[in-house]
Amino acid sequence: MTNRPDRMQQPTDTKPAKRPSRWHRPLWWLNVAAAVVLAITYLAPHISPLTFWVPAVLAMTFTYQLAVHFVFLVWWFLFRRKRMLLSGALLLLGYGHIGDHVQLFGNGAPSEEIAGKPLKVMSYNVRLFDLYNWSNNEKTRDAIFDLFHQEDPDILCLQEFFHSPDKRFFKTKASLMKDFRYKYFHERYTQKAKYEQHFGIATFSVWPTLKTGHIEFPENPDNQCIWTDIALPTDTIRIYNAHLASYHFGDADYKFIQDLDTDTHTDSLKQGGERILKRLRRGFRLRADEVQRIADHMKQSPHPVIYCGDMNDVPMSYGYGLFREQLDDAFVESGSGLGGTYIGDLPSLRIDHILYGPQLEAWDFRTLPEELSDHHAITAMIGLRGE
Repeated sequence: MTNRPDRMQQPTDTKPAKRPSRWHRPLWWLNVAAAVVLAITYLAPHISPLTFWVPAVLAMTFTYQLAVHFVFLVWWFLFRRKRMLLSGALLLLGYGHIGDHVQLFGNGAPSEEIAGKPLKVMSYNVRLFDLYNWSNNEKTRDAIFDLFHQEDPDILCLQEFFHSPDKRFFKTKASLMKDFRYKYFHERYTQKAKYEQHFGIATFSVWPTLKTGHIEFPENPDNQCIWTDIALPTDTIRIYNAHLASYHFGDADYKFIQDLDTDTHTDSLKQGGERILKRLRRGFRLRADEVQRIADHMKQSPHPVIYCGDMNDVPMSYGYGLFREQLDDAFVESGSGLGGTYIGDLPSLRIDHILYGPQLEAWDFRTLPEELSDHHAITAMIGLRGE
């Protein structure tokens, strides 16, 4: 008699384990590396470039880093959802900074009652009205003036302003005072050349000017900040108009940046990269000192303040962070899109700003599309908060 098993053994149908994609492991390590870079970038607003300048360099790439991490989120959502945690947590950690760079909907009206008539403010780096493009400089100047007529701001803050009474050159200050509503102006020049050429910054106003002054930058006298107390019908405000330290890139630097996607020789890559980093580091350190001087001066202002100018720094920067400790940003409160203002060979960055104190409110912030300089002009409506 043969022994039978109590249970009939059924054949098991086992499926082979799904082999993970060969892309997952390298992408995960890329995600980890990108996370480390983003974490260091978050230090930029909190650590002075005088102490540690690497986060300041990374801050210039913040919007591109955001795009990279959103791609990682989509990828891991499709294939490995648990791995979304790394990028997701970092983006949540820096959520407050995202709004400084990207806004979906602009606010076209004040959120509360405004005391008195609001002001329209424009800030614009006009690049000397394209002075040295000899064949077309008057055409560019006229186009910029047409833009001024179209926007008709009550307060106009200009950086890289050019003025000369000599007949060899087109008129700037005289035309603004003659053909526009402006009755008052405050100007200051850091450089002068033959034929009475003056280069600097200027603030024009339809309202009376009560008091003026400037803030000197001892380490960088080529840049400056002027302040102007303007008497409105209901109050007095102080306008700061500043052009802060730039990187002073030369033709060789821009050519190096443009050729990065080509077969650049190793020695040229090292030499060009070191030169770029040296210029960046110097610019970061100079601006940290300049912004600190302006911020300290603002704290002593007896009037509500508005800052306009070419900061040459992005919202993730240390200098911008110093300003935001006491000022709001018109773009953050009422802008839309990415708001990039720089048009040069570097990627579009938001380096021009209109900021304002807590007694004020801003709405209808706009980055104008016209490309008449290497910067876009920016405008905003600003009013005194009601009692």
